[in-house]
Amino acid sequence: MAPTESRQERRFRAIFRKVHAGHPACLADEWLTEPCRLASGEALERPVVWSRRNGPWGRVPVLWVGAAPGNAGGMGSGELGAHGTRIPFGGDVAGANMDVLLGSVGLDRNHTFIVAALNQLPVAGGGEPRTSELAQPVGDYCDSIRLLRDTIVAAGPALVVALGNVALRSVVAAGRRDDDGGRLRLPGLTRLRRAGMERGVAVAWPTSEAPAQSFVQDWRTAWGATPLPRILWLLHPSAQNMSPYAGTETAFYRRMVETRDALRTAARNVLDRALPEKRPAPPFDGIYALPEWRGRIALRHAEMDALWREKGI
Repeated sequence: MAPTESRQERRFRAIFRKVHAGHPACLADEWLTEPCRLASGEALERPVVWSRRNGPWGRVPVLWVGAAPGNAGGMGSGELGAHGTRIPFGGDVAGANMDVLLGSVGLDRNHTFIVAALNQLPVAGGGEPRTSELAQPVGDYCDSIRLLRDTIVAAGPALVVALGNVALRSVVAAGRRDDDGGRLRLPGLTRLRRAGMERGVAVAWPTSEAPAQSFVQDWRTAWGATPLPRILWLLHPSAQNMSPYAGTETAFYRRMVETRDALRTAARNVLDRALPEKRPAPPFDGIYALPEWRGRIALRHAEMDALWREKGI
């Protein structure tokens, strides 16, 4: 352990080392300046998007959970999207929309943590991962849901934002996941609605879907008597749901407004945050100083940011 390493950072480093077990170069490169490679030097076809590029290695107020890295329509061949940049929500429409949501509650990528249910491009080249993919090992983790479980504990958020249906089902499953090697099951949406989950409303962890005792114990060890995080289920900010290129009379615009407003309500009620009257511009340090951000992402996100601002968002 480095002399300046905090207990919180140590938790994230332990996760990183398990995720990238078998990727020797990654273990010496926590910022993933190069895509993942095997011990043979061969580049992974679908690199794992989990590093310091996801956010700070310490406690954060909000943990964001998406479905899986995208590729800006490249189906695995493009340079943009998290698959190409190793930055979650980095370079596509969903990423630009994500920045709008972050800014609407006065947050940025340097002060929050962003992961996905599956932290690799799905085998199909995009879209939502299948349960069978989530059940596959990730480094030394038995499956992606066990990785998400440890990430929630390490981040210690007051609010977990589940972006889309797969994310919601994965978050609830993560709390119930043990190292027992049993078959992975994700709760269905009907079951979660009956448990009290409602899109756009931050709720306490459902009693009928209570986390495993081991999860609760790990949370207590890390964060004492701090309550388990609230869960906010939102629409995924993909181009299929909301787009800055659409007019204000469309559902694409209305969905963004509804999603932003639900997030701002949760930030006010759960986090007790003072909300900005106007979205601040992103900073220039940390994740925003990475060459992939400056060279590939910033201009594209800025273009879409300007379109949202023109529409009053």
